[in-house]
Amino acid sequence: MTFQEMLEKRESCRAYSDRPVSREDLMKIVEAGRLSPSGCNAQPWKFIVVDEPEAKEKICDALVVEGGATGVPFRKQVPAYIILVEQPAKVMPFVKAHYGDTQRFAQGDIGMAGMNMCYQALELGLSTCILGLNDQKKMEEYFGIPQGSEVRLVIAVGYSAENKAPRRKIRKSIEEICSFNHW
Repeated sequence: MTFQEMLEKRESCRAYSDRPVSREDLMKIVEAGRLSPSGCNAQPWKFIVVDEPEAKEKICDALVVEGGATGVPFRKQVPAYIILVEQPAKVMPFVKAHYGDTQRFAQGDIGMAGMNMCYQALELGLSTCILGLNDQKKMEEYFGIPQGSEVRLVIAVGYSAENKAPRRKIRKSIEEICSFNHW
């Protein structure tokens, strides 16, 4: 599959089969995240793979925030999750002196790692959904995440329960989002 085909095919899956994902495939996905670029090579991440029943129950609970809101009504059918945790970044002294914020690039780094993971999953025949809503305190409690480290994304990973062609992506026109040399 070419990269262009991957861009067209990758979409958020919200219906998963009960087929388990092998640890070998999960580790290939994590490796894709590990190899992602990061500002100052800080690698400000920790990846937690969740694939055992008790841990999956905990993450399903942590994906519901105060008031019962969730964007993940399908969460109990997902065979595996990968939690992407932002760690304190170690950046070069001149970068810290210039920006003052050692985390300036970390969220972008986490996003790049997450997309690399999603494309690796797609190449393996798996489907994904990137989730942003979670209860940070529950995540810390359930998964031993230290304070000062922030859960930025959770990626649902599994085999799609639907065998259908990818939907046509609706995006802004290239003219709306791109210009050369000036706004």
